[in-house]
Amino acid sequence: KVGVFQNFPVYKSERYYMVHIKGPKIYAENVDRDIREKLGIKFENIIVASKHRSKAELRSLTVHPIGNWGKAELGGREKCVVLTNPHLMTQALRILKKNQIEGYSVSFEATHHGPYLETPTFFIEIGSTENEWRDEKAGEAIARTIMEVEERRYAPALGIGGGHYMPRITDVALKYQISFGHMIPRYAMGFIDEDIVRRACKKSDDCQIAYIHRKGLKGEERRKIENILSSLGIKVVSSKDLQEL
Repeated sequence: KVGVFQNFPVYKSERYYMVHIKGPKIYAENVDRDIREKLGIKFENIIVASKHRSKAELRSLTVHPIGNWGKAELGGREKCVVLTNPHLMTQALRILKKNQIEGYSVSFEATHHGPYLETPTFFIEIGSTENEWRDEKAGEAIARTIMEVEERRYAPALGIGGGHYMPRITDVALKYQISFGHMIPRYAMGFIDEDIVRRACKKSDDCQIAYIHRKGLKGEERRKIENILSSLGIKVVSSKDLQEL
């Protein structure tokens, strides 16, 4: 034990500080700054262990960066994405896949929700109902993944296109040497402009490449994002350009 934050004890291991916070995590704006000021500790990344809720009630284990492509309806700031560590986050997906338990899918989720932080952050979640949140095996899979994950550095990239669970981007991450940072789903394309793509690249370890799930976008959407990427000097890659793991 190394201190107290929001009346909860803070613990330290060789690699991690474990901090519990009150209230919904997606609204914990600037909590990284508050932790540093209160405890006087240094940390390079934040991994948020959380629960995931979906109308489809999928049994899922997921990993995703945070921020809002459009309105800030669930914490964070409007049209603002948060720093993420593509190398740590994508490797967390791979380790989570290794720790996958029967009956649960493993995938990325698109960039979404708050809080706004200034430290590289990603969420790792159990979905999607009370039954799964209380499943000890699911919790153990998440805990093992957090304890085991270490950075594996490949070219950082944006992932673009497809549904919320980014199926093609997930498959590419599990098969190829690439580190995905921020991910833009098809439903967010109406919010996308050159400025937010530039900032998303900057906050994905200054990535210089993007992978597009071409079948996961309409033609006009694909042309729009390709034009934006071209104007920013971001190269679009395909699986043929990548080495297998």
